[in-house]
This record gives sequence, C-alpha cells and structure tokens, in this order.
Amino acid sequence: MSPKAEQHSRLAVLGTVAFYMVVAISMTLLNKSVLSSTPMPVFLLLCQSAVAVVLLSLENMFGPYKTPKFEKPIAKDLIPLVLVNVLGLIFNNACLQYVDASFHQVARGLVLPFTIIVTVIVLRQYPSPLALTAALIVTFGFFSGILFDPNHASSAASAAVAGNHTSSLGIMFGAMSSVSSACHAVLIKRGLASVSNSPISLSYYNNILSTLVLIPIFIFSGELPNAIKLLSNGGATQFFWGSAITGFFGFLISLASFISIKVTSPVTHMISSATRGVLQTILAVYIFGDIMSRGRIISIFLIITGSVLYVYAKTEDSKKSKNENDVHTQVPANPKSLERGDVLFSTDEKNS
Repeated sequence: MSPKAEQHSRLAVLGTVAFYMVVAISMTLLNKSVLSSTPMPVFLLLCQSAVAVVLLSLENMFGPYKTPKFEKPIAKDLIPLVLVNVLGLIFNNACLQYVDASFHQVARGLVLPFTIIVTVIVLRQYPSPLALTAALIVTFGFFSGILFDPNHASSAASAAVAGNHTSSLGIMFGAMSSVSSACHAVLIKRGLASVSNSPISLSYYNNILSTLVLIPIFIFSGELPNAIKLLSNGGATQFFWGSAITGFFGFLISLASFISIKVTSPVTHMISSATRGVLQTILAVYIFGDIMSRGRIISIFLIITGSVLYVYAKTEDSKKSKNENDVHTQVPANPKSLERGDVLFSTDEKNS
C-alpha cells in the first residue's frame, strides 16, 4: 500500500468513526429529550421508522447506494429478524424514557452476556476463557450500577415521566432490550444471507417491514388515545419535529453502520463504542443535569472495560484460528484434492 493510500485509509477510518459516534450520541440524546416531553415510545418509533423509509427512498433515487426491488419471499424470510428488532427498539425507547441518559448504557449492560448465552444455546459456539471473563466483568458492572447507584432517574428530563418505581421499570425494559439485541445478533447472519449479504438492502427491508409491524403494535399499545389527544390539542408540532429529526438521525445510523462495515474493523468499532459511551455520559450530565454517583461511574467503567476486553479476546481467537488454518492448508492431507476442485475454507468462512 502506498503512503497516500494508507493515509486515505486512515482518514476514512477516522471520518467513519467520528460520523458514527456523532450520529449515535445525537440519536440517544434527542430521543431522551422527546420522550421527556411526550412519553410515547412506540409512537415515536413508528414516526422515526416512517421517516427512515422516506429518506431511504430518496437516497435510492439520488444517493450512491441503490436499494433492491421489494420481493415478498425475501420479506417473509426477514419477518423474525424484523420482529425481534422492533421489540428491541421499543424496549430501548421505554428504557430511555424512565432512566437517565447517562444510566442508559448501564441499564442495557447485559447485551454482551445475553449474546454469549444465545450463541451457546442456538449456535453451539462456546466462548474462550478470556471472553467469558470479559462477559463476567460486564455483568458485574451491570449489577454494581443497579445496586450502588441510589437514583437511576436523577435528571429533570427523567423526573418529568418517572414515578416512584418507574426507574426499576426502566431497568426491566433495559434487560428486555438486551435479550432482544442478543437474539438480533444471532438472526442477523440469516437476514444478511437473504439479501445477498448487502447491509443496505437489509436496512431497506427492515425499515419498511418495521413500519408495517409498528402500526398494529402502536394501536394496541395504549398510546393511540394519547396520540389523538396530542393532535387535537395542537401540541403535535414539537413532537413531530422531534420525530423527524430523530428519524433523520436513525437513517444516518443505518448509513453509518453500512459505511462502518466497509471501512472499520470490529476492534475499531468497539473502541469507538466505548468512547461514545464516555462522551454520551459527559453530555448527558451537561445537557440534562444527570447526577453521576460513584456507583454509576464504576459501573460504566466496568462495562466499557469488559466490552473492550471481549473484542480483544475475539480478535485473538480469530488470529489463532487463522494461524491453525494456515498450518493445515500449507500441507493438505491429499494434494490431489485441490486438483479435483475442492475448496479449503477458513474458520470464519465456515461459521458465516
């Protein structure tokens, strides 16, 4: 690689990481702001999803990434993935509604442990001792935040919708969101296979199907009377502006994730996620006035540390598997096998 190409690559990675962090932090803080004034997480998600569909259509017409033709067989294959994703987003918004923005990372701190559990049960893939240690650190960080943080809804934005026990409800929604995210991580491989491993195609189908699925969920969630009341009282302008802006950022997150897959590595992505968690906490304290207790600080530190350690463990496992595979491929058991057209797959390709 030439110095110029290497420099371009580094600039591309830096720009992608910065873009992803800005969009993800903005999305969380904007959602918290909207939910503090209008606590309707399902209706908010429905509006955001509809905005994302419109923007994807515009991007398809004028942007560089072209979405495929909508096909019913593919949509049918993606229904389990979409349902899990929608439930995860609903639980995530409900969690954010009841807890501080700085505590949101703690409330959803069980994503990694649940992902390992689901992977073991469904895929029969077992973690290495170092990866398991990392998951235990994250789990300990979650429970330390739950037990030693005296007030999970300390800001005025949280107090506007939180009652005596609603912060505990927010933790429950956070745990449910973690389970949904873990199942989504397992289903994502099957979903990508249905769209020829195209993340932008998956985002296209996901947003359309999510909007359709959210309509009946919104009707039966009990938010319909409040939405009608909001519209009849003339207070919908602020809510819909918030929905439009957060929907725009939701679209940007899909785009940022797509670019991130192409440009960055898993290690870079996890480090950027850890940095994002720290910046989000600082901004939440500044914008919403969140109170940072010692328990919350320790909890966030443990969750970030465990997450980074987990990615390091997975990276080392991948290197070890690649080296073992290289040894086997250097001296094949039967040299004539290559002449017969047999293909030697790497460990990562077998698991994909």
